[in-house]
Amino acid sequence: MDSSEDGDALKKGDSDGSISELLNFTCCAQTLISELLLLSGRVPHEFGDSRFDSVLFDLRYLDSPDDFEEKIESNSHLAALDDQLRETCSVFLQRFLLLMNGIALYYRDLVKYLNDLQEGVYVQSTLDSVLEMQRCRQLLSESLVLFGVLLLLLEHRMGGTLREKLLVAFMRLDGSFGTSNLDLIRLLCRAYAPGPGSSFPSSTAFIPSQCVLLKSSFGSMISVQKPEDLFARFPFPKTVVDSIVSCLLHDDLYSQICHYPDPEHRTVALATQAGYLYILLCYSPHFLHDAFVMREIVDRLFKDSWVVPIFMYFTIDLSLSWEKYKVARSSLSFCLSPANVRDICQMHYAKVKDLSSKITSAKSDITHSVDYVLSNSQTLLSLVRNCNVSLRWLFLHRSTSNKKLRDIVISVGDAQQIGEDAMIILFLETSKVEFEVKKLYSELLGGKDSQWKQSKNKAAHNMLQLSEYLSSSGNLSSEFKDESLKGWFGDLSSQINSLDYKTTTNVGQKLNHMIFALKEVGSFHQIEGDFQVKQHLCEIQTYLQDMFKTLSLQKRTLDTISVISNSTYVWGFVGSFVEKLHKSIEKDSSTVLKLQPFFLKLHSMLEAPVFRLSQGNSVDLQFVSEYYSSELVAYICAILEIIPVTMFNILNDDFACNLQPLNFQHRMEKDNLQNLLVIGTQYQLAKAATRIATLSKGILCMSRTFQGIIDLDVAKWLEREIRKELSKRISNILNSFRLLPSVKLQELEENVRALMVSLHTQFQLLEILLGFVHVQGQHIWEEELTFILNHSLQQEYCKYVERRKQDLCCMQEINNLSNPETFLGRLLHQILLLTHPSQSMFLEPMSGWFDAGGHELLGLHFFDLFESCVGPFGLSSLDCALYFLIVGHLEQALSGLRSLLDTRFMEDFEALGNALGPATSIPLLGLSSYDRIIKMTEKSWEQWVVCLAYVGQLQLLRCVISSKLKSACKVNAGAVSFAVEQLVDSLFHCNGKDVDHERPSQEKYTDMESFLHQMNKQRMLCGSLSPLRIQYIAGSPPSQIGRFASIVTISQLSRYVLDIHLGALTCRTKKLVLDFCPLIIGLGTFLRQNDSSLRDYVKYMGQYVRTLAETTLGHSENPYKRPVDPTSEVLKSAFWLMYFCKYMEVPKDLLDSCLPPSLLSILEN
Repeated sequence: MDSSEDGDALKKGDSDGSISELLNFTCCAQTLISELLLLSGRVPHEFGDSRFDSVLFDLRYLDSPDDFEEKIESNSHLAALDDQLRETCSVFLQRFLLLMNGIALYYRDLVKYLNDLQEGVYVQSTLDSVLEMQRCRQLLSESLVLFGVLLLLLEHRMGGTLREKLLVAFMRLDGSFGTSNLDLIRLLCRAYAPGPGSSFPSSTAFIPSQCVLLKSSFGSMISVQKPEDLFARFPFPKTVVDSIVSCLLHDDLYSQICHYPDPEHRTVALATQAGYLYILLCYSPHFLHDAFVMREIVDRLFKDSWVVPIFMYFTIDLSLSWEKYKVARSSLSFCLSPANVRDICQMHYAKVKDLSSKITSAKSDITHSVDYVLSNSQTLLSLVRNCNVSLRWLFLHRSTSNKKLRDIVISVGDAQQIGEDAMIILFLETSKVEFEVKKLYSELLGGKDSQWKQSKNKAAHNMLQLSEYLSSSGNLSSEFKDESLKGWFGDLSSQINSLDYKTTTNVGQKLNHMIFALKEVGSFHQIEGDFQVKQHLCEIQTYLQDMFKTLSLQKRTLDTISVISNSTYVWGFVGSFVEKLHKSIEKDSSTVLKLQPFFLKLHSMLEAPVFRLSQGNSVDLQFVSEYYSSELVAYICAILEIIPVTMFNILNDDFACNLQPLNFQHRMEKDNLQNLLVIGTQYQLAKAATRIATLSKGILCMSRTFQGIIDLDVAKWLEREIRKELSKRISNILNSFRLLPSVKLQELEENVRALMVSLHTQFQLLEILLGFVHVQGQHIWEEELTFILNHSLQQEYCKYVERRKQDLCCMQEINNLSNPETFLGRLLHQILLLTHPSQSMFLEPMSGWFDAGGHELLGLHFFDLFESCVGPFGLSSLDCALYFLIVGHLEQALSGLRSLLDTRFMEDFEALGNALGPATSIPLLGLSSYDRIIKMTEKSWEQWVVCLAYVGQLQLLRCVISSKLKSACKVNAGAVSFAVEQLVDSLFHCNGKDVDHERPSQEKYTDMESFLHQMNKQRMLCGSLSPLRIQYIAGSPPSQIGRFASIVTISQLSRYVLDIHLGALTCRTKKLVLDFCPLIIGLGTFLRQNDSSLRDYVKYMGQYVRTLAETTLGHSENPYKRPVDPTSEVLKSAFWLMYFCKYMEVPKDLLDSCLPPSLLSILEN
């Protein structure tokens, strides 16, 4: 763009008001282009969904809107789609209209300004005066060209059909058809006559803006047939356009030729003007039919190029764009001839091969010597310039849309064995050299004054010492005396001291004269024989040469480097770099060290769109800068995402296996030291460590350099990517946990143990990796594993809820997790199968489940193994899964109970209540009072009893897990655990609430209750909240539920016998019977949801036990003979009640009031 002097002048202001006026136009245009690019990547997917075609209309809607609206209103399906469209797309549509209105206003204001300029409305400005000033010529050209770019990008990124649908959708949404500038907006949105590539393909219309750079190079190639017809909708004054065309054709508008002195590079130097000229020729297409003008244009700007950038990374292909123009096509005929194309290709491919070796050598010399840069600055500039010119031509023309020409360009490269890989390598090496040269030059320019003074003082001081040495009076004088030389050296010392490159003219000539004179003096016969004089002369010449090199340091050299290293030309092709760079990084880790200068080179692209905005102090500077920065960051992240993957691939399972033998003991015998050496293994480990260290070094360099330049925190990004890759690997390991439908404990533990080994190996590798990149490994591991398990839990929960909705009316085994899709679901499925109440027995002293043969099905050892595998957070996730299953069972049990209490049952139940009397009494009819109701419940209530047994099964599992969580918390954080428990107890005690009860989530909380509720959740995670004391569900149960439960219990007791050796109730026969322990706990949990029901249950069961005792022991007036052993019947009923009270923590005084003390003492003994 402008030179730095122009930029400074613009910032200071200018007497001509045209500069500020035109600068505002260019700033506005750049902002509109950024907004267009942003919105085109965020088009709502509804506009590409065929389902919405019936409610999305083109401009024909405006001819008869009522007909279209009536069609929608008469169809409920279309009305629903229309409502969805309004709800989801309203924000985007409003922003789209603002963009269209902004473009319309820009065109209207620019046309008005140009007309006023021609008509002499401005006192100090006319068209001629504006065109006389270089800055004004630049700004005027950009103002018109950028509007043309807007038109082409609209057609390229948002096709005409899409624009019409968006406009009509907004007008329907807003309900306003009188929008200002509506005619211009409609003109902008009206579909252009389609040509090849003229409309934005639907496949790319909805690509997110962050991914724009990752598309192929053809995504940046604009192809619109006969664009002059599109531009004719928005004409500009012909005189102005023709005048600017003349300036672009004959002037060096941006003073670029000085940076490209080689005539072969003339088209590169004028490339910006060439792109502008293409746009302006669309406004004045008559030039395209003028043979003389077209020949001049092609010879000056397009003699060796036909793929031309017109704005940023967007290009056009003249071989297709001018195909319809006979004269223009004829002018390009030599340029596009296969022979010429082949010759140009061979020249540039040959340069790539030659420059690759030169740039590698230069990179090595720059790294080891600053003096090399000073002595060979012009050679380096020429090298960098040639690299960029050849790469620019090849990248642009390998992407040509003309298949015939593209085949020639690629085939010539293939013949010379130079493909895109070689070009990318050269691009990386060139970026590195540019970076080092620019860095050294910046440092040398910053220290130019001090370096000049240091060399000058040393040269003058040595000259003075030499003068004194030749003096006859010196103590260390030379044998050769010459007073004239003494005086000459003294005068020369004074001259050196007087040199000042800032004020003195012809300093370079004076230094050259001095160096030449000293060389002549050194050739004198007398001086050649004096070693000390000769040495002084050589040192002085060296200092003078250093002064000359320092004098050659000029800021314009940095400006030249910035111009010739501009990477805007490659920005549209970097998407193809990603895969190749990924392969290169995987093959050679040192490639990462080249990415830092590569990214900084790409960053130069951001300077072009914000240059004018910065000059004009535009309020939109931040928005435009952030948009292009986000694209650059997205591209950088796309390339760097292979680094954590490569790190993990290096630290694979083989690495872990090799690492194990090297875990030496703390003490070892010296004689055995030789036997411990494993040279091959150690070499492989060292090689892997070196690769990771190289990757880490590259990341660290980027992290330091990007600060303040590129909006990317590399350290945080790397941690995020490591998390992503780690999460993927953990998920793969957990998903590999698959078992057969029915498996034994041994097989289950073996699989969990194998899973534990895999996870621990992954954790060990993570710790090694994070030792290189300085990230907290333990913290990342726990968070990612917890997230995966929680996600697994969420998946199973959603699937479970969906299944419950489908089978809501069925009493069934709803904890049967059929076809689980996650690790947690598969594990839980196996646990539930092993602990099924009808196939196992829970023994409290052993804290485990056993089969009829006494073999353990599941126990503490499994949960210890599971905890060592996935940690306490894995246990907590399993506990949460059990929690939601319990809630589902209890809700099902409550619903099932209400359905079982039909009218007939309630009538019999009322009769039973009258016969039994109060719970504190003994019924007059004794046990016969229970017979009828027991027969009714024994079979019809079977499913309800099974549902309660499942609740107990889940509660027992939760109890075991809770104990493991509690012990883990005490071991890992004993002091904190104790402090938290004391705090919780104090809080609940002061609040007067039951410590362990948790209110159902449907009810509202006060602030204090909400706090206590959250504390309870934390206590569940720590295992300090008993699962048996939690209130899981809300809702009032039916009245007299305690008596219902007691009747069901009595109907089940006949199936059990009391085993005094096991201290439990066991099955009377070999017939499958539900284990009594989960049945007791399930029943207690159900009654716990209403504490009064639990107390009623205990009282009614106590009434039954007392009635049974008196009847069977002969104290009743009407003895009733039972078909079973009377004594065991009494004991097992009392045993049931006693264990119920024990598990559910019923107050002892209540139990004592219900059972005779003598019976309790028998059971306790």
